Amino acid sequence: MIDVTKEIKLVKRGLLSFESINYLFDLYLPIIGSEASFLYLFLANKVKEEEINVTISELVKESSLSLQTFLLAKKSLESIGLISFYEKKREESYLLLVNDLYTPKNFFDNLIYKGLLVNNLGEEKAHELIKKYSLNIDLSSYEDISSKIDESFTIDFNMSSLDLDSGVSLEGRSKNEIRDNFSDVKLFNYLNKNTQIRAASLTDQEIDTIHKIATLYGLNENRIGALVSEAFIPEAKVGSKVDFIKLKRDAKAYVRSFKVSKNKTEKKTFINSESDIANLIRYYESISPRDFLMGKQNGVEVSDADKNLLEELSLNLGLSNGIINALLDYVLKVKDGELSRNYILKIATTLIRKGCKNTLDCLNMLNKNAKTSSKVSVKKEEIKVEKEEVKEEEPTYDFTEEEAFI
Repeated sequence: MIDVTKEIKLVKRGLLSFESINYLFDLYLPIIGSEASFLYLFLANKVKEEEINVTISELVKESSLSLQTFLLAKKSLESIGLISFYEKKREESYLLLVNDLYTPKNFFDNLIYKGLLVNNLGEEKAHELIKKYSLNIDLSSYEDISSKIDESFTIDFNMSSLDLDSGVSLEGRSKNEIRDNFSDVKLFNYLNKNTQIRAASLTDQEIDTIHKIATLYGLNENRIGALVSEAFIPEAKVGSKVDFIKLKRDAKAYVRSFKVSKNKTEKKTFINSESDIANLIRYYESISPRDFLMGKQNGVEVSDADKNLLEELSLNLGLSNGIINALLDYVLKVKDGELSRNYILKIATTLIRKGCKNTLDCLNMLNKNAKTSSKVSVKKEEIKVEKEEVKEEEPTYDFTEEEAFI
């Protein structure tokens, strides 16, 4: 809890140039709102000349904001990287740094800033801002014939004199970053344990982009690691080993899948029948997905990647063992023994959206779409589903390979 009576040292970090105010109104205001934007201007103006010592209570009073509004606006500014707040160890004082606004280029290069802006403004308005700050000079038909530096100056330095600024921090555009809970170390640990990808295979820029994609879509280290393994191109040159178009597309699809349903499906379908379909349902519901897959591959242990997939289907999407096994069996048949993670997740989330509650629902929906299998036909009076009657009509849908990657 912040003590509003403690002293704060207010310091500017960067140039805080007046020309950047347009960036605040155009790029940041739609994300942080008017109160946080005002507080940033208030703090920047307060510290533009020199650092000052003040308390939060004094800042609240001078800004004419309520304490609650001040603290909420302060939190927004911290989260977006416009101010940084520190507590001095073993002393009762704080340090508040007022950071530079990002330039439009750096702003739109940052996936998180860009994503937040698009989310709040919409793609059309965001595109208008990009056009507003675009450089409209076309130099493609020109040749640069400017004089070179050695045509006007003698380049003859005493090398020892170049160390005169050693250890000194000079004014400039400060690099402020959004704080998050994502750990690159945990990502590397996941990749080392579960994939053939090693940290040395990725450049700093690639790691930074992976980090930002994960933060943008709210994915933890294991989730983004699994997606990176599918977007990794081993034979590509260093710096181009990750297909980021695919990675962003898969991350978006995963997030949509994860949010489809919070409801748990039914573990058992109560069946009063001895038909082939009824016995198949009983089999699906009597065995774990791991054992089911091992049976399909002659007792060979399931790979770590497939175990992760089973975990997503069960824990994240809330599917019962019966539904998972029916889904695996369907995909193995239509994909000739291949388990495509994205394809399976796409079908799974579609099943949930269509109201699939148990193994019978799953079989009816899957077989309605199957082009080579006959439609499951079970008399309604033979099947009694707990909590929900069997639907007489189910909507049709088509699981294509392309749809699995939307």
